[in-house]
Amino acid sequence: MDVGAGTSPPVLLLHGILVSSWAWRHTLSGLAHSRRLIAPCHPGHGFSSKGASSYSIAELTHAAVGLLDRLEIDHVDVVGNSLGGGVALRMALDYPDRVRRLVLLAPAAMPIPAFAPLLMLQGSHFGALYRTVLRERVIRSFLTHSAYRQPIVDDAFMAGLWAPLASGETFAAAGVLSRGLPAEMRGLYEALPTIFKRTLVVWGDHDGLLSPSAAPSIVGRLPRAELRLFEECGHCPMEEHPDAFNAMLTAFLDS
Repeated sequence: MDVGAGTSPPVLLLHGILVSSWAWRHTLSGLAHSRRLIAPCHPGHGFSSKGASSYSIAELTHAAVGLLDRLEIDHVDVVGNSLGGGVALRMALDYPDRVRRLVLLAPAAMPIPAFAPLLMLQGSHFGALYRTVLRERVIRSFLTHSAYRQPIVDDAFMAGLWAPLASGETFAAAGVLSRGLPAEMRGLYEALPTIFKRTLVVWGDHDGLLSPSAAPSIVGRLPRAELRLFEECGHCPMEEHPDAFNAMLTAFLDS
């Protein structure tokens, strides 16, 4: 999605694993009046192409920069949630001239991810397993009890979330991606001291996927970072507290 306009640098919005650009719906509707917002679906996710033999944070980063090239955008502010936070950091490392500022929401950049046991399910039958086991009802329960603190997982939410997941191809892509994800996260964590972009790290205090206990370490390793904790919030502050998040994002990017 590419919406809005303004004199400020465009904002690239990068979503997490197993979801789509739909995760940024409140940010897109709330800020498009003042700035240009680009919210792609990662390869293998959402409504983007699928079926590649490999995915990685590095490959997703290359795809995001390729999109900026096609749109003839030289540099952006990058906002990334979870996996998208890892892609944002990799972009700052590999393409520093394309990145002005970073906003990282529970970024995938820690040596031992809290969800490491889930990454053990990374064999060639990952997609088939999830098509069989993780039906909409199971995912709804998981989101309600682990991913989100606020009661937003209603029928309308599930309809928006489920549309790009129903075929199971995104689950298969996530399985391929997950094989190398722990090593890529460790590599990003080790590289944090070399990233000198102004950075805002955002975390929900009840994140059940990536523990907020990792936040001080990540912020401490980034030379120019500050931390904002959202109370009564899970893994996705931009969805759970959209008005407060939009105001915070605007203030940081304009400061």
